[in-house]
Amino acid sequence: MKKMGGGVAAAVVALAATGVLAAVTLSGAEADTPEARVITIPSSANAALIAGSSATAPTTTAAQAFTAAVAAAPAATASSTSKVLPGINISGGEFGGTGGKLGSNYIYPSTAEMRSYAAQGFKLLRVPFRWERLQPNLYGPLSEVDRKALKSVVTQANALGLTVILDMHNYGARQVKGSAALVGSGTLATTALTNAWVKIMEDYRSNPKVWIGLMNEPNRQNVAQWWAIAGQVTKDIRAQKISNKLLIPGTAWTGAHNWVSSGNAAQAVKFVDPGKNYAFEVHQYLDAWSTGTTDKCEAKAGQRVNAVLTWAEKYKVKLFFGEIAASGQSQCAKEYPDMLRRLKTSSAVLGWTAWGGGAWWAYDYMFRLQSRTTAPTAHMKLLLANMP
Repeated sequence: MKKMGGGVAAAVVALAATGVLAAVTLSGAEADTPEARVITIPSSANAALIAGSSATAPTTTAAQAFTAAVAAAPAATASSTSKVLPGINISGGEFGGTGGKLGSNYIYPSTAEMRSYAAQGFKLLRVPFRWERLQPNLYGPLSEVDRKALKSVVTQANALGLTVILDMHNYGARQVKGSAALVGSGTLATTALTNAWVKIMEDYRSNPKVWIGLMNEPNRQNVAQWWAIAGQVTKDIRAQKISNKLLIPGTAWTGAHNWVSSGNAAQAVKFVDPGKNYAFEVHQYLDAWSTGTTDKCEAKAGQRVNAVLTWAEKYKVKLFFGEIAASGQSQCAKEYPDMLRRLKTSSAVLGWTAWGGGAWWAYDYMFRLQSRTTAPTAHMKLLLANMP
């Protein structure tokens, strides 16, 4: 779950004063999302220049505390019978607003990134994209540029043994004729979401290694409204003979920690997928508000997943943790492994994808996974030590 805010607004991409870096400015709900916390994004022509920038390094005391906490945490077993699938979010396709130019304002995963994560044992790749880019006009054709780019990502990822989750990173809304509109409203009917997914999945309907990330973090529809939307879209997608796995989020930013208290659980038990191939998608961060907006992890935050795991095990449904993350803060070295162990040992968990992959994150971004050296980042170190 991410920090709650206002409605989704258009993102504006402007060149920084130097002309070297493209700064992303967001308003409304998008200003409260992790991707809005990018300080700067290198333009394609100047991407190499970021290698010479200086990142904010942790103090010696903080670094030592983190290392000590990692060492003190229970070690992962050398071998595991866990069926939980580990994965990575590679951001970039959701950057830079709703328009822009591929390679300058937004990017999709590179071959090198995918190869690196596959070699480290990750099995899932969550690829965020913007609905407005892939389908500029409601009920219209897909953008050929983005369609081809995503097809290339899927082909390469599958060849590396990765299953791809196509993540519509739109928070339950999109821009319609220059104004923000909620799915299910008079301006943006539920049928529009179905139409988009049917067209997207034309390229992948026979590929079980491509999953449908129905919608990232809807948050302004109430529980009854959202679950009616999710149920109808699911029914209509299946009517088009699309059998790929569906990942169904709840409203209220689909937080794992409040899945039961928010009312999502009560609605989810009534959810029906005619294709019987789905999981409920939840997100969990470990700061005080479960928002992913600070590098702090609260004591016992790893236990926040207990209620949703108990619920899912009771009803024998599967959960997919689409976003999880932790920083190099010492408490995170305790709480993150604790949470990962709980996910690993639960019969309800299908898999997870850690947040923070992507070359365009600032080098000092607290959840960054891609290192600028041969040493893993703090976040990656915790993941590798606690793989299922």
